[in-house]
Amino acid sequence: MDKQMAEAMARAAGTSISKLGLRFDRVVLRLLRDLTQHCDRVVPDGARVLVTISAPIRLPATTADHLKQRIEALILEGPPPLEQVTEVHGNTVGLRLVRAAPGSQPRLLGLVHNPEKDPRQLLELAERYAESALGPNSPRL
Repeated sequence: MDKQMAEAMARAAGTSISKLGLRFDRVVLRLLRDLTQHCDRVVPDGARVLVTISAPIRLPATTADHLKQRIEALILEGPPPLEQVTEVHGNTVGLRLVRAAPGSQPRLLGLVHNPEKDPRQLLELAERYAESALGPNSPRL
């Protein structure tokens, strides 16, 4: 997620990106760009992956590889609930698969945050934002 989209999401929730603890350093941007490119290839039309990752990310390339595998496994899992919160190389990671309008939005919405933030709350916020951006008829898969 780019900073502009994160600011819009925070505004919609009545808060700021700093209060959400979101991070946008070079490592974060590189990791999210890598995951976005992967999701553009593997996430089917009509779906979106929401990802939260606690910072700092000490092993970005290894973390990205691991998350790519997790994303693919999440897509293959089947019916809901399609959510995981786990540890990856010392970072708390949340993954959620949600329904999206085909082709209208990015297939990945990623948030990198300070470690004290609850990944499930950020996933909920990201999902509400995605639903509002897509319209009221965007239920979970």
